[in-house]
Amino acid sequence: MQTTEIKSIVNRAGEQRLLTGLQRIGNCYSGTDMAARNRSVTVLFSLIASMTIGAFVLMAMDDHRPITGAYSLSSYLRLDPAEDAVKNTITQTVARWDQVQIYYSRTPGGNADELAILTDLANGIKAQFHFVVANGNGAEDGAIQAGEFWKRQRLCQGRNGVIRVCVISDGRAESVTDCQLKRTGVLVESLIRTFDISPRNIHYPVNWQM
Repeated sequence: MQTTEIKSIVNRAGEQRLLTGLQRIGNCYSGTDMAARNRSVTVLFSLIASMTIGAFVLMAMDDHRPITGAYSLSSYLRLDPAEDAVKNTITQTVARWDQVQIYYSRTPGGNADELAILTDLANGIKAQFHFVVANGNGAEDGAIQAGEFWKRQRLCQGRNGVIRVCVISDGRAESVTDCQLKRTGVLVESLIRTFDISPRNIHYPVNWQM
C-alpha cells in the first residue's frame, strides 16, 4: 500500500472520530441530558446565592474592628533572639533579680536610646527601664533593646530585684502590636529561665492581652 493511500485512510478515520465526537456533544445539549444540565445549573446558582447571603450575614455580625498589630513572619524571624539582649549586653556583675514588671511607655514611639529623652521632655522625668520592646516607630516592631540600667545592672526607681520592661505604647491595649505581645512573652520567658523567677512574680498592665 502506498504512502498516499495510508494518509487518506488515516484522514478519513480522523474525520469519522471528529463527527462522532460532535454528535456526542450535540446529544449532551438535547433531550434528557439537557434537562439534567439545567437542573445542575439551577443547583449551582442556588449554592452561589446561599454562599453570598451567608457572607453578607457574617459581615453584618462583624464589628469591623481592624486587626491590630499584624506582622510579617519574615520580619519576626529576622529579630535578634531575646537571650542576646538578656545575656550579651551586661557590662557589670549580674545583680539578683526576682521580679519582672511590664509597663507602657505612654508614648507613640521610641527606643532604648531615645525614650529617656522623650519622657524627660514630656514630663521632666527620665524613664527608668531595663528593656524596651519597640512598636516599629523608632525601632523595628518587636525589637528587644537593653537599656543602660540593664547593661550596668542598676536598679530602676530603687526597686530591689525588679526588672522593668517598657513596652512602647500609648497605653491602650489595642495599640500594642501582635509582634510586641509575642516578643514580650519571649523576653519574659528568657528572664524566668535565666534568673529562676517565679511566674507569680511577673506583673503586667491591667489591660494586657495575654
